[in-house]
Formats: sequence, C-alpha cells, structure tokens
Amino acid sequence: MNSSTSTMSEEPDALSVVNQLRDLAADPLNRRAIVQDQGCLPGLILFMDHPNPPVVHSALLALRYLAECRANREKMKGELGMMLSLQNVIQKTTTPGETKLLASEIYDILQSSNMADGDSFNE
Repeated sequence: MNSSTSTMSEEPDALSVVNQLRDLAADPLNRRAIVQDQGCLPGLILFMDHPNPPVVHSALLALRYLAECRANREKMKGELGMMLSLQNVIQKTTTPGETKLLASEIYDILQSSNMADGDSFNE
C-alpha cells in the first residue's frame, strides 16, 4: 500500500484506536494495567504527534486519565518521548488552545510527581 492511498484509510483507524484507549483509561480500574502494558503508553505518545487534531486531543485525554493514578506517574514521566511530545504539543502553533491546556496540565502533573513523592519512586 503506498502512502498516498493509506492516509485516507488510516484516519478513522487512528481515531478509533485512540478513542478506545481513552475510553479504557476513563475507568480507574484499567489505568495501572494500561500503563504496565508494553504498547499502550508508547502508542499514545506517538499519537501526540499525529497530524489529525482530534487524534491528538483524544490521546491527551487518555494520558490525562492515566496520570490521575499516582502509581502511574513515574513510569509515564520516564517513558521515552513522553515529556518531549507534551512540550511539542504545547509549543506547536497549530495546536488548538484546549489541547495545549490539556498537554500542559499533564506535563505539570508528571513534572511535580517526584517532588510530591520525595524519594519513594522505587516502589
């Protein structure tokens, strides 16, 4: 499949995948399992760089839910590309305001996570 035809079929897929993750993350009982999973967190980080704004927003919502679980924060913060991608979303001029706000909220939660916990991050 070449890249010019694949973009049309990928759009709904990316959105439906990220929406499913967001809906799973909305349930507090799923949050630890999602972050422990090998593919979910890196996938959500990749979705932050997606050209489609609804995909980015949905990925951020999922991450926001996951960050509500204190036990997830250190792992999320340490995940490759997480903080950088959040910064990119915040700094990108094309990012809608609401999405920027969400990204900086997550960034702040993760930034302050180790300050609140002191040295107790090796649980």
